[in-house]
Amino acid sequence: MSNGIKPIPLLVYVISPLHVGTGRSSGVVDLPIQRDPFNYPIVYSSSFKGALKSHCSSLYDQAINDGRINCNKAPLCCCLFGPESGDDTGSGVVTVTDLIPLFVPVPSITHGYIYVTSKYLINRALDVLGLSDKDDLTALLTGMAGVEGGKVDVAGMTKPLMGPKSDTAKKALGAVAGLGKLTEKLNEGIVILDDAEGSEVLERSYIRVTRNKIDISKKVVEDRALWTEEYLPQGTVMFSMIIPSVPKENKYCGEKTCEGGCFNEKLKEYRGKVGKGNNWFYINLGGKETIGKGIVKVAFF
Repeated sequence: MSNGIKPIPLLVYVISPLHVGTGRSSGVVDLPIQRDPFNYPIVYSSSFKGALKSHCSSLYDQAINDGRINCNKAPLCCCLFGPESGDDTGSGVVTVTDLIPLFVPVPSITHGYIYVTSKYLINRALDVLGLSDKDDLTALLTGMAGVEGGKVDVAGMTKPLMGPKSDTAKKALGAVAGLGKLTEKLNEGIVILDDAEGSEVLERSYIRVTRNKIDISKKVVEDRALWTEEYLPQGTVMFSMIIPSVPKENKYCGEKTCEGGCFNEKLKEYRGKVGKGNNWFYINLGGKETIGKGIVKVAFF
């Protein structure tokens, strides 16, 4: 990227089980999570971008009315992520990529749980990272070697544990491991799965909960009111990127046309507002918010 504007990687740490769904399914799980064509979990950019915009607007007084954002009261949000539907005053100045799982905790007989990834997921992340100059995360994903004496049971298979080789990669792993208490397990090593087994092994980590609806008057389950929901487990680490999309005409940016300097200024303002002095912030992502699901930590990397 030119003119001093650069894409910014985001790491998302799942604090409570995450359900970003696809609607009803005729399979074993009635409400499955989103998946890509290769059966790996994903959070499509429209869902993630919407959550970022909603959280941004919640930081302004009375900016949300009947589920819609009043862009005049939250102009920063509508500058970055675009105006509301029906408002033809321009488009957002950022592109938000899909959320790709990087490291997913999977049960292990020998270690309790261990973090796994796959060659496919690593390559997906590397393709997106090619847009930025973040060499530390790239060094981590491309520079792992076997941990001495490190073997682990995953899904009935014995797998080698991998760890960072270079100082740059070690620094990046330290940053990822510092996202939360569960991610400290990354310091013990990571399992990199082959593509032939990756999505199948990850299936063992998904949480599937069967729920029902009670007829209050009869104190029994209502007819046809039994369903199963699917979640990504707490502790999952996902990756996305904020990419500049300028020049753009957007009246909420305060300039007729928002270019490089305008973008940098608005992004700095956004980071200050959501982070409040930190390099991270919390949002709700996906459904089931009222039962404590979908709490995630978003970190600028």
